[in-house]
Amino acid sequence: MMTQYELKTSLGSVFWCVLPVKDHLDKILSVLSTASGMELSRVDMKRTPDGRPEFPACGFDANWTHSKDVCVLAYSFSAKVGVDIEKLRPRALRIAERFFAKEETDLLFRSGLSPDDALMQFYRIWCRKEALFKCVGGSFLGRILSENVLNDHVNGAILTDIQLPLEKTFAATIAVAPLF
Repeated sequence: MMTQYELKTSLGSVFWCVLPVKDHLDKILSVLSTASGMELSRVDMKRTPDGRPEFPACGFDANWTHSKDVCVLAYSFSAKVGVDIEKLRPRALRIAERFFAKEETDLLFRSGLSPDDALMQFYRIWCRKEALFKCVGGSFLGRILSENVLNDHVNGAILTDIQLPLEKTFAATIAVAPLF
C-alpha cells in the first residue's frame, strides 16, 4: 500500500507520495484519479510548450520526478507545485562554482563543510532549483540556475525540503506557488 504524505503551506496542502519508476505514469494517473474523484487517463494530460504536464479543468496541479528507481508525485488542489529528487552520488561540484549564486558557493566551498556534507548541500540546492523551475517556469539556465535558493521563499514560491521514507540517500524538494 502506498503511503501519502501531506505538506501544509500558507498556500494550502500539497500531497505527495513515493512510487516505483516502473509504470509510473499509470500509477500517477491512479493516484490522481482517486484524489480528484475523476477517472483520469493519458488523454487528460496535456503538456505546456515547455513540456510541463498539466491536467486542464481537473481542479488540481501535479508534478512528478524520478531518479534511479524512485518516482515522487506531488499535487495540490489550491496551489501550483514542482518537485525534484536526486539520488546522492559522487559528482564534481564544478557546476556550482560556475552557475550557482555566491551565497550557495560560499556554503559549498568556503564554509568548512566536510566533502560528504558539501555533496548533500549541492544536491539539496540542485533539487530546490529544479523544483522551483518546475513550479514557476521561466528560464532555467538564464535565471533559476543562478538564483539563490537557500531561503525558503524565492520568486513567490515556497521551497520545502522533504525526507523520503527510503533507506537510500536522496535529496528532495517541493516548491509551491500561487495558482495564476
